[in-house]
Amino acid sequence: MAEPALRTAQHTIETRHPRPVTANSGGELREALDDFLELKEMAAAQEADRALHDQPQMVSRYYDVVTKFYEYGWGQSFHFCPRRSGEGLQAALHRHETGVGELLALGPGTKVADIGCGVAGPLVTIAGATGASITGINFNAYQIARGERSVRRAGLQETCDFLLASFMDVPLEDGHFDAAYSFEATCHAPDRALCFKELHRLLRPGGELALIDWCLTDNFDEEDPGHRDIRDRVEFGNATPNLPTTSRQLDLVRSAGFEVLSSCDQALESDPGTPWYRSLQGRDFSLASLGRIPVGRWFTARATGLLELLRIAPAGTSEAARILNVAADALVEAGVAGIFTPSFLIHARKPGGESISS
Repeated sequence: MAEPALRTAQHTIETRHPRPVTANSGGELREALDDFLELKEMAAAQEADRALHDQPQMVSRYYDVVTKFYEYGWGQSFHFCPRRSGEGLQAALHRHETGVGELLALGPGTKVADIGCGVAGPLVTIAGATGASITGINFNAYQIARGERSVRRAGLQETCDFLLASFMDVPLEDGHFDAAYSFEATCHAPDRALCFKELHRLLRPGGELALIDWCLTDNFDEEDPGHRDIRDRVEFGNATPNLPTTSRQLDLVRSAGFEVLSSCDQALESDPGTPWYRSLQGRDFSLASLGRIPVGRWFTARATGLLELLRIAPAGTSEAARILNVAADALVEAGVAGIFTPSFLIHARKPGGESISS
């Protein structure tokens, strides 16, 4: 069986970082954590030009820090989803992912981009369900290596591959893909307008996009200091600076040249008893959920602190766990307040040509 192909962007990105950060530079966890922490300083200083050059690399360093924690708590799919009454998280994730394949009418021979593919959980699910040929685009080499392993295990290496590149600047020709989707990834882009224009370029005329991402809702009040505090903690702890409102997200997609076919806040589709943030609250307790619920996060933070003191775990492990605790608590607060959604779906089409289902 063929190995899953990995294509690499050969061009380099100019950096104005005081201590140069290179994509997937490896090194110690402490160094990666320090690189990530500069994101907060950059966002506070509103250094737009520096962010455009440095933020993708710093976000990659963020995932150098957190990927193992995410896999421990979430498995292979690092995203939220609407849940039905009595439905477990993994079943809901699977339904959410296959629903995107159905929305885009994917099938054998369809060339698809998974934008910000993570460790390829959704990619494997959607490719397995539809037979589509999917390229996972990611700027983090460690995550791609994990994704390649998952693709091999699923026997999908003949139809799926990976591209190590920033989704702000993808080294592929215009109109390369029939369709594209993204699960909670473009929230990391330093310039969403530029990101959406790049996605528009990559799609052929008639190609469709399913974009699911983090946004502030219409309930968010910029004048409310409590709202601003929650937003700031969500943005910092998850490396998602400058979250837009849902209406702003729609404007940006349209401005990139897309025709919006539909949009909705999928978080509102959750059963009231199982809101999207339930998985972070501790109301789904099981051994599998231990890494993402409050008691499990508390234990992990303290256990890693002890392991770090004993030099069993690398320096920075306990601080990384603490940051993820802050992020999780802020997400729950944002969800309870109704000022944030992780699942704003935009189904859009590049004008011209025929749609996939034609």
